[in-house]
Amino acid sequence: PDAGAVEGCAAEPLHSFVTASQAHDAAVVQGHVANDFFRHAHPIPTVVDLYDPFIIENLHYHAERGDEVFQHDHATLMESLAHGDYFLCALEAQRLFYLGLLLAVGRLNPILFDEDPGLASLIGIAPFGVHPPRPAKPRDLAAPDLLFGGIYDWYDPIAAIDAVTLVRQSIPTATLTFTMHPNPDITPQGKLAEAIAYARAKGASFVRFEPWAPYEQRAEFFERFALALLTFPRSIETDLSMRTRVYDYLWCGLPIVTSSAPGTDELLGRYDAGSVVATESPQAYADAIVAILRDRERHATMTAGARRFVLEHQWDRTLGPLRAFCRAPRVEKTKDAF
Repeated sequence: PDAGAVEGCAAEPLHSFVTASQAHDAAVVQGHVANDFFRHAHPIPTVVDLYDPFIIENLHYHAERGDEVFQHDHATLMESLAHGDYFLCALEAQRLFYLGLLLAVGRLNPILFDEDPGLASLIGIAPFGVHPPRPAKPRDLAAPDLLFGGIYDWYDPIAAIDAVTLVRQSIPTATLTFTMHPNPDITPQGKLAEAIAYARAKGASFVRFEPWAPYEQRAEFFERFALALLTFPRSIETDLSMRTRVYDYLWCGLPIVTSSAPGTDELLGRYDAGSVVATESPQAYADAIVAILRDRERHATMTAGARRFVLEHQWDRTLGPLRAFCRAPRVEKTKDAF
């Protein structure tokens, strides 16, 4: 397109920020789009959603993308912390992490602390939610397909392939499915390439690499599987992340076998909806998988636990702090004090 057309495309979102912010009482922003919002929108009470610790996830991309990703992420996060009026995060570990950052930029300050020692007016926990429960579907435990899902560079797909190779010694019909990112140009695909090459070299025809299912069809996609498997090394990313796919898998009644991460561990333990593997041994993952697949009663118990999770994580409950803010939107009066 010509330069004028490009300028028009760029100008339209900025114009939309101005007009939309003038017509509304509050805004919710997340990630890099917040930069344009704070730069161009009419000032209104603004909630910054910090559910995704993108600056931590993207540390994995330095070797491939260089300094620019971290510099951009850091500037984005500092801008949002400086200008937001209220913040949301997914779990207690994130709340403490972001409170440290808010202290560093002067948002956690003595004036606010005197008025609100718990800082509930500054940041709240609003984890992900799920849609209403779906009817239970029978799962094929005799010829089970295991779902890993998308591969990002903080995961360990090789451990998953090795684990299912061992599972097949007891259950020869077991298969493993990965999904491929629909926009590979925006997210480095190093671990996906490793997994494809490894499966090919091992002759692991039981490993499948499939396109992402459309969002509105994901429930039917999930219902193909007997359980879900997640493998990853422990890091600061695993300490701070809440896996969105875990919520989706539980929504569809999938028991989960996973590496240890605080947010996921707590959920699976509370609802008895899966098995946490404390080591990085493929044999340990395989043992956990076989134990669930060979025990229909245990599988059913985990499916029932997933259903309890769904009932307690409807959006109107998980977004309670956001709903409260929107009932009385406010500009945080001390945000420029320090």
